[in-house]
Amino acid sequence: MASESHAGFLISSFLRGNNVSTIFTLCGGHISPILVGCEEEGIDIVQVRDEASAVFAADATSRITNTIGVAVVTAGPGVTNTMTAIKNAQLAQSPLLLLGGAAATLLKGKGSLQDIDQLKLMKPHVKSAVSVKKVRDIVPALHNAINCAFSDVPGPVFVELPIDLLYPEETIKKEFASQLSSKTFFDKIFKSYVEYYLKDIFAVKKSYMRLNKKKIRHASQSSIDKASIEIYQSKKPVVLLGNQAVHNKEYLERFVKALKKLSIPTYTSGMARGCFGKDDSFFFRHNRKHALKNADLVITVGVPLDFRLGYGSSINKDAKIIALNKSRDDLTKNRKPHLKLQGDPCISIYEIAKVINNKISCDLWLQELQTLEEERDNEILSQSEAHTDFVNPVKVCTTINNVLDKDSIIIADGGDFVGTASYILRPPHPLSWLDPGPFGTLGVGGGFALGAKSAFPDKEVWIIYGDGASAFSLAEFDTFVRHKLPVIAIVGNDASWQQIAREQVDMLGSNIGTNLNNTDYHQVVEGYGAKGFLVTETSQLHDVLLQAKSDAKMGIPVLVNVRIGKTDFRKGSISV
Repeated sequence: MASESHAGFLISSFLRGNNVSTIFTLCGGHISPILVGCEEEGIDIVQVRDEASAVFAADATSRITNTIGVAVVTAGPGVTNTMTAIKNAQLAQSPLLLLGGAAATLLKGKGSLQDIDQLKLMKPHVKSAVSVKKVRDIVPALHNAINCAFSDVPGPVFVELPIDLLYPEETIKKEFASQLSSKTFFDKIFKSYVEYYLKDIFAVKKSYMRLNKKKIRHASQSSIDKASIEIYQSKKPVVLLGNQAVHNKEYLERFVKALKKLSIPTYTSGMARGCFGKDDSFFFRHNRKHALKNADLVITVGVPLDFRLGYGSSINKDAKIIALNKSRDDLTKNRKPHLKLQGDPCISIYEIAKVINNKISCDLWLQELQTLEEERDNEILSQSEAHTDFVNPVKVCTTINNVLDKDSIIIADGGDFVGTASYILRPPHPLSWLDPGPFGTLGVGGGFALGAKSAFPDKEVWIIYGDGASAFSLAEFDTFVRHKLPVIAIVGNDASWQQIAREQVDMLGSNIGTNLNNTDYHQVVEGYGAKGFLVTETSQLHDVLLQAKSDAKMGIPVLVNVRIGKTDFRKGSISV
């Protein structure tokens, strides 16, 4: 036990009591007591190289486990470095807890080191942002923050913890005493005030903070019944699954079984990838546009009608829409649904399946979509064999797909190459696919992999990198090595921001700003202590991937730098 008690022990005890076994951090003097407390409590402390990666790691933890992911960062630039990752989590509706250090409560606004208005910065991008003022309020504030993160529409929360609350009481009192003078009458009054103030923030009293309960909303039974009738009567129904489909991990297995019982043509996106596989005859990966333009009923399960669905125009204008969503705003975004069910979409589908209790009669519709699916799969297989400079990127993805373990977790971080991978790779199980979400953020790869591998050390964790995106988090290979987290990273290296270049050249006649060097990314990770491979020919690919898997099983993080050629596989796919 440390020689002096401090609030770091309160925080670590609370986290352990809420099943937090790992935190992600980059050290700083403002937060040292929290790290020491977590060390004492036996909580793993993963020290990243960029605060954004700490938040991405916390985000991934929340997405694929039953506990909340926690990032701890120092004041000022430590907090500001997390902003993109926090916004990404907000737009992906991903719960996480960010603990930020801060200047001493008595010194705020006086020019203290790294002192900025962090709450004003954070509030637009989180569900809750609070600054704790007294030691006795720390635990209630953390309790409320976690409940808020998971309630209704999930999202990130921020708790600011000033430095004078975290360090031992005597240390703080001595520090302030050394700076106070008693020369004048006003000095004495101010000294007395400071002494009283410090006594109060450390006082052992009951907190008066109100504890908030976690709220879970369910759609009404009348809405469930109406939706069931519409679905049962439809001839060409389509189900679209988004991130919210896997939020409720307690219901996830029942939810999947419910959709299998209904056997409605189903398309997945985001975190919902992996819920169904090639043995599910109602699950489709291709020709979604055709399905939506010819459907008579579309059921959106945790999916807003945003740019990914043409702001609603991708769906047949005469089709009825049944929207299931936790968010009131997303229920009616861009197009008014025929029926809207606000609440947990996972539970709603389960209840609908209970009411219908049968497979939906749409055999001709299923057969039509199955024929199109087979044709597209055959096209992709043919495209993977087409000649390109270096290695065909479609071939890279089909080869990766063939060597994935059944328990693999796939992390997507990039543009063109990752877009290709999303068409081809088959996540092997629910909660096995991690992508940024609607914000389109680059740089999630290293942090997401840290979260996934920390949570599931026995599973293969693959990062699918575009060469542009890889540079955002390549330094986390240092973290993988230090913390013995053997991931496998594949860089699709075409020395280009190709997703932008392809459309920019066609539309504007210039590739300005889109060229990169053919960088030796495999040598970069070797400098961090990992193992790197270079693949320039198709004949090398399969054996190198098998070797990478073998090295990872031996505890060595691996990066495979694959020189890929350029194709038109995703021509016209850019979104703005």
